[in-house]
Amino acid sequence: MRKIKEIALIYSDTRKTDKALERVTQIIESTECEIKYSANIKQFNYKGSKNSKKVDLILVLGGDGTMIGSIRHLHHLNTPFLGVNTGTVGFLTDLSIKNIENLKEILKGSYISETRPIYEAYSVQRKREIFLNEVVIHSGSVTKMLNLELSIKNQVIYNLKADGLIISSSTGSTAYSYSGGGPIISPKLDAISLLPMFSHSSSSHSLLLANNEEVTVKIKDKNQESIQIFVDGKENLKYSKNGLKVSNTKKTFKLYHPKDYNYFEACRSKLGWALPIENYKDD
Repeated sequence: MRKIKEIALIYSDTRKTDKALERVTQIIESTECEIKYSANIKQFNYKGSKNSKKVDLILVLGGDGTMIGSIRHLHHLNTPFLGVNTGTVGFLTDLSIKNIENLKEILKGSYISETRPIYEAYSVQRKREIFLNEVVIHSGSVTKMLNLELSIKNQVIYNLKADGLIISSSTGSTAYSYSGGGPIISPKLDAISLLPMFSHSSSSHSLLLANNEEVTVKIKDKNQESIQIFVDGKENLKYSKNGLKVSNTKKTFKLYHPKDYNYFEACRSKLGWALPIENYKDD
């Protein structure tokens, strides 16, 4: 693998990163790499984007939110991303503060490269939003249900009554969808999941579809004013009578992982996944 010589450094605006920044800077300097640009993600601007075009790696300090924000802003540069986790779970941020010394080996060229898909959602043709994790359509109230119709092209998948729907990528399968009981999807699987939220049907389970399908979600209720659409956790789309459409952009983003990276080990350690019953404490 190619040695990393120039880095753009982006860090969280909501977490304390001073000590992590100091140590990461020391490691970068010890390997004779150069930090071409460094900024708080909230202060990131067009100038930063221009400088980031010239680097070999975009290094992100923070949680998955900081990582997602960085990728959303900079994926078009086709520059790999690497995350240092200063948050809690962190599925996109591989390095923890405890194993930060592994950064040295990565900068020297010892890493695994992975490419993941980017999706988009829109209800109005001219207003499109990309997403990495998920898009959520919701009634806007915890006591209100929607009549939803899901389809692929002109083929109806099913109709259901539910509070809403989570459409998740494999990257987002360990995020909001997982909290709702959705499946964990290996990043190597080209699929998206559809998970009804509090459905009024005992048979409405999650559904996996090929990620090259365009999914359309239509609301059959007359009153649609309170409908909310969240893209990667932010409400930034409005629903229209055309329905919500979700599709693969055919664009991708690239991640660098440590050489010993194992996705399923991350599931076991971060989610307590498949933990033997004898490991639980008897309270």
